[in-house]
Amino acid sequence: MKEGRLPKRQYTEEFKVEAIRLAASVGAHEAARRLGVPVATLGNWSRRGSASSVAGGVPVVSEGPVRRPVSELEAENSRLRRELAEAKQDVEILRKGNGVLCQGVAMKYAWIDKHRDQYAVSRLCRVLQVSRSGYCQWRVRPPSARALADKSLDAKVAAIHQGSGRSYGRPRILQSLRQQGENVGAERVRKSLQRQGLRPVYKRPFVVTTDSGHGLPVAPHLLDRRFDGWGPDQAWVADITYVPTGQGWLYLAAVIDLAGRRIVGWSMSETIDAALVCTALQSAWWQRKPGRGLLVHTDRGSQYASGRYRALVGKLGITMSMSRKANAWDNAPMESFFKTLKVERIHQQRYDTRAQARLDIVDWIEGWYNRRRLHSANGFLAPVTWENARLAA
Repeated sequence: MKEGRLPKRQYTEEFKVEAIRLAASVGAHEAARRLGVPVATLGNWSRRGSASSVAGGVPVVSEGPVRRPVSELEAENSRLRRELAEAKQDVEILRKGNGVLCQGVAMKYAWIDKHRDQYAVSRLCRVLQVSRSGYCQWRVRPPSARALADKSLDAKVAAIHQGSGRSYGRPRILQSLRQQGENVGAERVRKSLQRQGLRPVYKRPFVVTTDSGHGLPVAPHLLDRRFDGWGPDQAWVADITYVPTGQGWLYLAAVIDLAGRRIVGWSMSETIDAALVCTALQSAWWQRKPGRGLLVHTDRGSQYASGRYRALVGKLGITMSMSRKANAWDNAPMESFFKTLKVERIHQQRYDTRAQARLDIVDWIEGWYNRRRLHSANGFLAPVTWENARLAA
């Protein structure tokens, strides 16, 4: 041994194993300090020992936690779960974007831009089958003249839809726009409604039942479903419906003029009796002052077959007509009006009192239906507008 040089240290295999275990417990640097071994040497022991067991069959303990190997079955399950989650997102996007799948690229880009905070843009582009780079270019491109025109149209369509109490669909919105001087086609209105997700209120099933199981006399079916071609105050139809309130039922009797589909008389009461229908008919007669021979058609309900109603009809010189038994189509215009009233107004409200319901229904009939709501039977003119135009002709 040369003078001034320390002898090279040697360690047993057992020492190395215990050194590695200590390093796993307290960390490599702390173990090296405690044992007086260089950190690099301790690391070499650990790396060599990870490839094979040390002498004497003692397992090597590597630094850090030991991880259990993942089996092929577990790896496959993990992969399938990821694919299922991705497929669910794709289906969700397809369901939400169903309306734009058959539309142009620009509409798809607009839909992607609206939903980019909910899903990855790359996923949205893949599901809708458009280019991601094209979408990115579309975002920075200034809006075209057509895009600006669509935006202006969307605002007008939304205003008409909201102004109608969300009751107007494409045909009436289209007619309203044209009456405002807008030169627009039905397809553009359809796309505008689709872009904005606007739909008319849900059309609920409408069922009317009447008390026709009585022995009172009934009139013949003189109207015979001739609903069109009448002049003003030549033929009226009448019927009763019910309105739920927090205080119980409120019954509405109404009379409609077939010429312009205007409600010419109405009455409301908490009881459904002959007085209710007589008041509605008397109201219509006083307002319109029709000539004798007017035809008034109703169903076969006991209220319209009552002696009181028949006496009033005879006094006013009215010719009675009644629907055939269990045939609601014989009074279709009145049924249609009540369906419109219920779907567009009553089903959208909650009336705590009968007085609240009365006020709202009168406002809807006189303020909206008669004077503002476009009626398809009148060439999309409101009933009062149609009558005024006929008088001015």
